[in-house]
Amino acid sequence: MLIIRNEDFEQLSVFDQLLPKSCLELKGELAVIDKILDDESLLTPFIEKLNSKCGRPSIPLDTYIRMMYLKFRYNLGYETLCKEVSDSISWKVFCHIPVCAEVPDYTTLAKLTKRFGEDTLEKLNTLILRKALEKKLIKARKIRIDTTVIKSNIHHPTDASLLSDGVKVLTRLVKKVKDAGVAVKSEFQDRTRSVKKRILNIVKFAKNRNNEAKESVRKKVKELVEITKDVLHSANKVLTMAKDEIKKVKNKQRSSKAALIQKLDDAISAVGKIIKQTNEVLKGNTSIPDRIVSIFDQGARPIKRGKAKAEIEFGRKVALAESEEGLIISSHVEEGNPCDKTLAVQMVKKSIDVLNKVPEEVAADRGFYSSENEREIQGLNVKHVAIPKPGKKSEKRLKHERQHWFKRLIRWRAGGEATIGLLKRKYGFGVCLFHGENTGIWVNLSIFSYNVTKLAKLMVQIC
Repeated sequence: MLIIRNEDFEQLSVFDQLLPKSCLELKGELAVIDKILDDESLLTPFIEKLNSKCGRPSIPLDTYIRMMYLKFRYNLGYETLCKEVSDSISWKVFCHIPVCAEVPDYTTLAKLTKRFGEDTLEKLNTLILRKALEKKLIKARKIRIDTTVIKSNIHHPTDASLLSDGVKVLTRLVKKVKDAGVAVKSEFQDRTRSVKKRILNIVKFAKNRNNEAKESVRKKVKELVEITKDVLHSANKVLTMAKDEIKKVKNKQRSSKAALIQKLDDAISAVGKIIKQTNEVLKGNTSIPDRIVSIFDQGARPIKRGKAKAEIEFGRKVALAESEEGLIISSHVEEGNPCDKTLAVQMVKKSIDVLNKVPEEVAADRGFYSSENEREIQGLNVKHVAIPKPGKKSEKRLKHERQHWFKRLIRWRAGGEATIGLLKRKYGFGVCLFHGENTGIWVNLSIFSYNVTKLAKLMVQIC
């Protein structure tokens, strides 16, 4: 059952009345943010998504939104967040939780976040921006576009480690299927110790850089491939037997057992791909399209960024559009690693939809340049488009890029790197702890927390 506001918070208890008034009053940043989030219209996307009068009461929406803000504002885990809110009177007041009441369980917060999904949180960000426009806190006359990589929470992938992970996952899932009472009579040998021995040998050989050590590593990887093939073959037999048995099950446990079998099926498919790509590498072919870099997050891509610290990052590319006031207007998590120039027009159109107005100026780096992009963006009634052309330029192009407005926009565009750095350093944008399609949820919550904090600072400056 959906609860919009915590009615118990409005009524002070006897204990609350004994506390000094200063304890129950919000100060500084939290007071301004509480005022921003107090707008009931911001809850509309959540009500549309989960408007149910059945079932047990959920966390009040105003409490949920405020707790999610604190989580990403201070880079806290769900469990740590609940402990911190429980220990702090001011955070309890901010989250609209009575001082004597218990804080919602962290598992409930996690489940509710996944249930609301990316679309709901994107609508929340859109509403916040439109409210800021209505109150004339922002003008959004110009936007800058850039891309970055949000890393997946995975270890550095090697062929050996991927094979090892595959064997562990298959072994674990087969055990769960058997514990659930399905395919109990099927034969399956645990080969994790054999895999571990070979991984330790590879680590020992990898310390040396000579040809003999490299050949020893290749030999051990081949052994790992054979072990993984055996495990995969056994897992396939378990899967076949489990699918036959599940057809006869008619009780309430059928859905949970079917979900386990589906997980095993997906893992078998992924491990099969890992074996194929490892065989390709052993043959000398290192250029493999759609390479799996983690069995736990199969959508993560190796993205070359050319940075000194990490030349290749493993995760997803995210496109961002930022206003002149420093707010993130729109974002999009990309599948694979598309070229930046394919994203320029898409991000401008998305920003126009969010703001319900056309920006006067658009700036982006040279990776977004194409003559077609310039024409299309100008065709959207954007007055100035500043995207430098890479490579050799004609006299006409040089003259165009030497104009005062063009140079001004290019200088301003460079500030977008600082915003991305701030998002990664303070708002959880550096590493995504969600996997797969849920990356969009993480991105939107991070942007929500950043935008609300930025708006609070703008409100203080104006007042």
